[in-house]
Amino acid sequence: MRKIWSIYTADWKNIFSVPTVALLIVGLMLLPSAYAWFNIKSMWDPYGNTSGIIVAVADEDNGAVVSLTKQKINVGEETVKNLKKNKRLGWVFVDQKEALRGVKHGDYYAYLIIPKDFSKKISSILEENPEKPQIVFGVNEKINAVAPKIAATGATGVTAQISEAFIKTVGDAIFSAFYKAGVELEKDLPSIFSVENQIFELEKALPQIEEMGRKAIELEGKLPEIHEKGQQIIAMEQRIPELDQVGESILKVEASLPLVRDAGEQVLAMQERLNDISRTTAIINDVVNNITEIETQIKQAMDSVNEASQSGTTTNAEQITSLYNELMNIHGTIQTTRTDLQQKVDQVTGGINTAADFVKDVFPTVEQKIHKAADFVRNDLPKVKSDIREAADLVRTKLPAAEQAIHKAADFARNDLPGFEEKVRYAADRLRQFKGSVNIYDLIEYLKHDPNKESSFLAKPIVLKTERIFPIPNYGSAMTPFYTMLALWVGGTLLVSSLRVDVEDGESQYKHYQIYFGRLLTFLTISILQAVIVSMGDLYIIYAYVADKLWFVLFSIFISIVFTIIIYTLCSVFGNIGKALSIILLVLQISSSGATFPVSLTPSFFQTLHPFMPFTYAVSILRETVGGTIKEIVVKDSLFLLTFVGVSFLVALALKRPLGSWIHRTAERAKSTKIVS
Repeated sequence: MRKIWSIYTADWKNIFSVPTVALLIVGLMLLPSAYAWFNIKSMWDPYGNTSGIIVAVADEDNGAVVSLTKQKINVGEETVKNLKKNKRLGWVFVDQKEALRGVKHGDYYAYLIIPKDFSKKISSILEENPEKPQIVFGVNEKINAVAPKIAATGATGVTAQISEAFIKTVGDAIFSAFYKAGVELEKDLPSIFSVENQIFELEKALPQIEEMGRKAIELEGKLPEIHEKGQQIIAMEQRIPELDQVGESILKVEASLPLVRDAGEQVLAMQERLNDISRTTAIINDVVNNITEIETQIKQAMDSVNEASQSGTTTNAEQITSLYNELMNIHGTIQTTRTDLQQKVDQVTGGINTAADFVKDVFPTVEQKIHKAADFVRNDLPKVKSDIREAADLVRTKLPAAEQAIHKAADFARNDLPGFEEKVRYAADRLRQFKGSVNIYDLIEYLKHDPNKESSFLAKPIVLKTERIFPIPNYGSAMTPFYTMLALWVGGTLLVSSLRVDVEDGESQYKHYQIYFGRLLTFLTISILQAVIVSMGDLYIIYAYVADKLWFVLFSIFISIVFTIIIYTLCSVFGNIGKALSIILLVLQISSSGATFPVSLTPSFFQTLHPFMPFTYAVSILRETVGGTIKEIVVKDSLFLLTFVGVSFLVALALKRPLGSWIHRTAERAKSTKIVS
């Protein structure tokens, strides 16, 4: 230990004995700080000066009319107005030709071109076939690697702003229409319920409608018969004059009824005198009997005359014979007359009795019917004739249309009624489902919500509530752990590049491990001062934000010690090759430590290296002090960094002596080239 200390004290005596060397050491202490401070300050607020990124805006929009509200809009003009108030980027407003030329020649980083149909397409959201509008964004990626990303972010913000404004405008229109619809719906609610009830009633009446359809089909089958009867009505109309004649006859008969009644009374009187008529027949019979007696007497007289003739007396014979013949003729005539008279009397008696029966039994009914018929003729026949004429007119003018309607009804019943019934049942089912799933009063209440509030919600449906955990006020402070850590590694690299890691020992009084630890103490002293200067400068010169200032300084010293041990070990054991290894290790660590970009964004090779790099744990432990310390993370990172220290010591103790002679010879050969020191 004494020899290690003697190497250390000798180093510092030598340093202070030569002013230029002392000045070099001071420079080595300060140089890493300058590296860190300049980088941190340059990155202090990189997004605070984005107005220097010039973006050309060309508005070619012709405007449009919103179909729902008939409102004229020009989204391009509104966008330009808003961009003139937006200072995030350096917006310049030119025509399309200039925008294309300027970006191509590097005058602008990017351009935004709003096409002519932009408003028309953006308003098509309210039409049946909406079209998505486009803003043409072009960026010159040759100028700068980061500027295109910032410009693209600005373009994204513009489109988001346009979308938000338009959604609010459309939302106002839609929700205003909803509000109006809600008021109208509430007003029409009784009618809606009435229609609903009518649909349900119609559903109940479907069997009756089906029956009517069947009847329509049956009626269609009877149309020929109806047509025939219609022709009969027309024929009846043509016979109205005959009806008039019959009516006049009936009235005449009614006028003759008193005569018929008198005749009937006479018939009844004649019926009462039928006995006298019968006595007439008896008188004729008496005459016949008397004539017969006379004939007998004349016969006897004739016989007497004949006898007298025979005796020669013929005076009255011819007269008697003539009388007898004449009497016989009379008798025959009377006999014939009696027969005829008897027949006539029988006929008259039968006729009178029949007529009397008619007068007594039938005539009152007939008389009543004749009066009714006459009343019909006087009172109802004119209306009947009018009805016949109307019916005939209907047959001529309306029956064809009625037949056509019946055909249509029958066709509907055959072809359309099944589908109609299905639609009615479907509508009724949907109404029942709607009533079961939606409360129409709640729907009306929803439609009547405030349109402004609803459209504002639609424009920004989600509000991002950001909770800053371990907040860091600026980007420079957030990058302080990385640049501080990087400066400390650069400082260690500068030390091994500027100072010798071996000790001149011509008498071989020092062992390899004594040389290693003796010179290491010198390097560690300088690296500690580097860490103090860098960390204190971060805090009090550039005023980086650090939550735990004391631990930030202490951990910076700790990290500087670890880095110096690693770099020093590489150079002490491997010589100039170790210097190259420290540079290579620096390059690998920047990409694999996750100090700038999340390691998950890097290729798998760097993700594999990540857990084995000192930077990984150094930047993590410094971030804890900047944002807010979590003890478990600090302990874990410290243990890993100490592991790297232990590995470095093992490498030095195990390899420095075996490789020492080879490294010395290699260094001498390198010096012989007069290029490498």
